[in-house]
Amino acid sequence: MSAGLTLLSVPKTVILIHHPEAKAIVARWLSFATPQFREAAERGFVECGRLGVLSWIVDLTANPGVPSQADLAWVETVAVGLVKRNGVRAIINVHGSSAVTAMGPKRWNKGASDGGLTTYDCHSVSDALALAADVAAGRAA
Repeated sequence: MSAGLTLLSVPKTVILIHHPEAKAIVARWLSFATPQFREAAERGFVECGRLGVLSWIVDLTANPGVPSQADLAWVETVAVGLVKRNGVRAIINVHGSSAVTAMGPKRWNKGASDGGLTTYDCHSVSDALALAADVAAGRAA
């Protein structure tokens, strides 16, 4: 896979990288505890729709912490709808080394699954991109 194309960088929050061959965007989260969290996520979801992305990869390897309770509730409800409206079929989490960071995906995976999205967990971005390519080719949900 290529290194991807940087679409958006919000300082101290997230870097969004498009991988056209996998029909995926990698959201490399630096921190969930910033005022720009929701806006950055929304912009990313819109880019998914614009680019025909099928997989949203949540890269947690920088150990960004956990969203506030209000932001987590937003992720489980509003964000799920935005992701679906923009054509994403799979959410793929890449876990960092922090046990605290790993707790967030367990909770938002339930909201995403309840909302009709398929969720996956991977140990590396390269594994997540390979899975995203399978999603794009119809070999995975």
